[in-house]
Amino acid sequence: MSRNRDDWLTRIKAVERDYSAARFALDRLLESARSDQTILRRILDIRDLTQAWSRLEATYFIRLFAVFESGLRDFWQVQRRGRMPRTEHLLDGVASARGIPNDLLMSAHAVRRYRNSLVHEQGEEIGSIPLGMARGHLCTFFSRLPPTW
Repeated sequence: MSRNRDDWLTRIKAVERDYSAARFALDRLLESARSDQTILRRILDIRDLTQAWSRLEATYFIRLFAVFESGLRDFWQVQRRGRMPRTEHLLDGVASARGIPNDLLMSAHAVRRYRNSLVHEQGEEIGSIPLGMARGHLCTFFSRLPPTW
């Protein structure tokens, strides 16, 4: 496990790059399959690809938050060595310990709430947050951690 803030930031940003690569590949495959459905070889059909395309950003959003949360939990474990709190309280605790401004904390909580709505597919109605915006909020929050821990 990395104990380096910049390594974690790189991992968080890599999720967005992975999403871009997957989106590009799926766009190309859909385009090709619409022209020639035989390339799908009866393994998939256009509906499968269209459904995957529509869920792609949500899938990577969940992964993005998971990497961010893993980094925060690693930081918490090393710095606090106490009981591991729920994610909501983890964000609050790290923000308090590091003097992270409330607007950055609220942005990270908004990303967490949207992730929760995707994972649990129920509960509070919340507006969607684009992946790039979420990455920005999470990286800004994470950048307030010390360079190493």
